[in-house]
Amino acid sequence: MMMKKLIAMSALGGALLLGGCKKFLDERPFNQVPLTEFYKNRFDAESAMAGMYSGFQQEMVGKDQYTEKYLYWGEYRSDSFDRFITYTKDFIDEVVLNGLTPTNQFSDWSGLYAVIGRANNNIKYIPRAASLDNLLTQETVDSYLSQAYAMRAVSYFYLVRVWGDAPIRLEPFVTLDQPSEEPRAAKDKVINEVIIPDLEKAYALVKKGDRPIVYNLGEAAICATMADVYMWKKDYVNAIKWIKLLFAAKSPSGAVYAGASEANLQPSASWKTLFTAPASSMESIWSIHWDYLKNGCACMQTSWTANNKQIVIDEGIWATWFQPQTLVTRSADIRPRQTADVFLAQPKPNRDRFIKWYPTASNAVAAEPWPAANQTLPVFLTMYRLGDIYLLYAEALNATGDLTNALKYLNYVRKRAVVPEYLPNDVLVSNQIAMENTILNERQLELFGEGKRWFDLVRTNHVKQVMDPILKRRQAAAGNLEAPGFLNPETKVYWPIHRNVLNSNKKLIQNPGYTD
Repeated sequence: MMMKKLIAMSALGGALLLGGCKKFLDERPFNQVPLTEFYKNRFDAESAMAGMYSGFQQEMVGKDQYTEKYLYWGEYRSDSFDRFITYTKDFIDEVVLNGLTPTNQFSDWSGLYAVIGRANNNIKYIPRAASLDNLLTQETVDSYLSQAYAMRAVSYFYLVRVWGDAPIRLEPFVTLDQPSEEPRAAKDKVINEVIIPDLEKAYALVKKGDRPIVYNLGEAAICATMADVYMWKKDYVNAIKWIKLLFAAKSPSGAVYAGASEANLQPSASWKTLFTAPASSMESIWSIHWDYLKNGCACMQTSWTANNKQIVIDEGIWATWFQPQTLVTRSADIRPRQTADVFLAQPKPNRDRFIKWYPTASNAVAAEPWPAANQTLPVFLTMYRLGDIYLLYAEALNATGDLTNALKYLNYVRKRAVVPEYLPNDVLVSNQIAMENTILNERQLELFGEGKRWFDLVRTNHVKQVMDPILKRRQAAAGNLEAPGFLNPETKVYWPIHRNVLNSNKKLIQNPGYTD
């Protein structure tokens, strides 16, 4: 919701790391911290940057139990997850049965606009703070501005992927008499006139060749986001350009990404490091760090309780990828047994024991003991990593007709996963259409639970093809004898705008296919 008020700045100590912001920030009332009294020194700038990151990670992880928008927006509408019937709620039924309504709590974009508001403040006022405090060097200012532009771009990228058209606001609210109601701009306009220019500014300002902090938007994270945006536009030439720029950047471990072979990926034996200690991984690009001591519980469906979630792994992929791991003849794939506990014995398959975020065994042969202190363990959510980019690269190469190199990068990921590599004459990679489907399937497995699957289906126009049979099965199980499947994919791939947001801005028009 775009609100007619000053944007509050979080009063955080300067020693607080930007990657580990507090979940609930102590904020002075708006009328006590006008922008004219803030941004006066290095500490104000540090606090403002921490507040920006905090707002974004709170959107992703959630303010309360089971409100992880990272997954509701990026995964739960897909074929990877389903409702847990015993514990289901109306808003979850809406998500997994494609029956979204404007009262669904996850259809509210207010939090993203709050992050955009903080980024707008930082872009406008951090240079002023530098003019008042010579301890705030130009290099630091450039770094902060780069991250602010990148964060604004990321927030708008979520808006266009989740809702399509969205209002554009690129200046702070400075006085209470400023107009706050804005109409929605076309999604292509948002991408071309806001997201891409912001990322270009971010890349121009970032210091090249630096070893980044994995919890900040650094050089490689900017390149990864830009490549993702161009993949969304189906501009594969520019996607390839930005992926190559990413390959030249440094990872948090200090290594250059290089993009030359599977040796640039995290090794098979330590694959879990990506999710339990991303700062030390040679593959990490950008992750969110949710620290219990600073933020409280990361109470997501995939990270909180051992059992009895509202969301579980869908029975289809459970049967084809997870459950076979309990057999003597199971595949050597390192991923499913490190993603979910496939061995836990229960009367029914235990599809809610998601263990990807925890330091469990790399080659489990029996049920993994659920961490006794799981609610107090840190959770690291992967935003981008090199395996993700390799598969995007393979997809872009395939789309430009380079099947040979597309197969090479697809096989890099498969080799690291310890599964058979495809041969050029395999029917699954023998032409562009087959290759695209195979890469998309590999992305589902490699990035399972990492907030990518739904966006991949929408981006590649595979929603109807993939979700129609899945939804028919779910609808029939829910008692809908007609089982219509996925209706109106041109419009229903987007979320409705929440009723409260519509009420606050009379210039907004609801997405087609939804009633107010």
